Amino acid sequence: MKTIIGVKFCGHCNPLIEGPEVIENLKKLGPDLEFLSWEEQQKDILLIISGCTADCATRPQFKGPVINVSGSSVERIQYSLSELPSQILRTIREKEAVCLD
Repeated sequence: MKTIIGVKFCGHCNPLIEGPEVIENLKKLGPDLEFLSWEEQQKDILLIISGCTADCATRPQFKGPVINVSGSSVERIQYSLSELPSQILRTIREKEAVCLD
């Protein structure tokens, strides 16, 4: 069974990272994951990607696990740009474990 990740992007007005590119890298690292728009009703995890450290993406209401990416940080922990996709994937795996409990 695939884990469904709803993705919410900021407006990308001053990005340090390109959100769609991050998602493409995540698809390669986690082929068992399905990435959809945050507006889809069915999702297991909400992934919010702000392209810069201003972190201006709005936060829609969601009762499940949420992962926040802001520039090159995941959940407020800074990583190198090359580490970013694998760290996001690690955080998704942690949230998946919570969903299964």
